[in-house]
Amino acid sequence: MSSVRNKARRRRQKTGLVLILVGLICFGVIFFLKLSPAPPPEPLKEPPEASFPIQILIPKVKINLPVSPAKAEGENWEISQTGASYLLGSGIPGQKGNVVIFGHNKNSLLGPVRWLVPGDQIKLINQKNEEFIYKVIEKKTVSSKQIDILTPSGDARLTLYTCSGFLDKERLVLVAKLQPE
Repeated sequence: MSSVRNKARRRRQKTGLVLILVGLICFGVIFFLKLSPAPPPEPLKEPPEASFPIQILIPKVKINLPVSPAKAEGENWEISQTGASYLLGSGIPGQKGNVVIFGHNKNSLLGPVRWLVPGDQIKLINQKNEEFIYKVIEKKTVSSKQIDILTPSGDARLTLYTCSGFLDKERLVLVAKLQPE
């Protein structure tokens, strides 16, 4: 009788160890698996280079960054390590359309935008040294696969886009409307 109990106990121990091992493997795969962002929307025809934003200023959170044009093809997004990136093919500052600026969620880059609230102002400057003031109207967190927020719009808006959440699985999005002069 005791050998039957010992066999049953050993079987339960082996089953428990197998389940623990499977759980650790699943956690490891999830933890180390790099989840790719969804591909960006198809870009529009590129505007003249002089229309590109070259600087973003957000005084409330002490952001003053250079902006460089960047491509996003499929799952490959060019992203600046020292400033913000302007999605080529997105809107032109000061005109109808969705100007998309994205960057790393670091305190020295776009990380401080998490402190912005509706009503806060964002300034873009283009190569002609023209200034465009946008006012934040919406702040939300979305899935990295939700790219509809990057598509063209019928109004003059700015979309700031940066990583957020556990293992950067989510995106922090701020939408701002162009203010009249």
